[in-house]
Amino acid sequence: MELMSRNLPPELIVFDVDGTLHDTFRWWSPVIRAGLQRFAEREGLQLRMPTDAEAEAVVGMRDAGVWAPFLPEEHKHRWNDLRSVVLPMEVETISSGTDFLFAGVRPLLEHLRRIGVRVALASNCRSTYMAAVQQGQGLAALTDWQFCLDSPGVDHKTDMLRLAQAAAGATRVVMVGDREPDLEAARALGWPFVWRHNDRCAIADAELVWNGDPDHLLAGLGLPKLA
Repeated sequence: MELMSRNLPPELIVFDVDGTLHDTFRWWSPVIRAGLQRFAEREGLQLRMPTDAEAEAVVGMRDAGVWAPFLPEEHKHRWNDLRSVVLPMEVETISSGTDFLFAGVRPLLEHLRRIGVRVALASNCRSTYMAAVQQGQGLAALTDWQFCLDSPGVDHKTDMLRLAQAAAGATRVVMVGDREPDLEAARALGWPFVWRHNDRCAIADAELVWNGDPDHLLAGLGLPKLA
């Protein structure tokens, strides 16, 4: 807990996007199944459709880690071909006007900005998807910086955190995420990590486990609760 206490109250909070702020699970499973079906028909393949749990298991991973699990061994190298089919379907879904952010996320981000805490996004996605999330879900207007794998100077999520800290000029920093890559990025820089609790993974060594309620996170970070 010493690591967390040294960084409270935070000047900068870096949030993962999918599974942390964005409830991707409301739409991802049917979209990937529809995309797989479209890809299979185009390529003349027989592909097994994933269960919801299998589909959700890849959320938060990057590149081949997202797409290759849905392809048979002899076709896993074609993950980018599958991505090219599904990506427009993803963009259409999150740009449709439906609010897919978790309950309480908008008030939380608005509150953080009012009390002077800088906010950045760090996502293992590419620029087309990131732009759709920023605009379609309004996250661009609710955050100060947004980083993805196509951002200048980024090879890994650790780079996103490092760039966010430099942009903010912050010394007290916290990473909030839902998956192992988020924890790994925080640990690489010696940051405290807040795990948004979920049933898709188990992270035992987070400094704080967040139940999704904005006031629970704010209290854990030594920040004023929502008015």
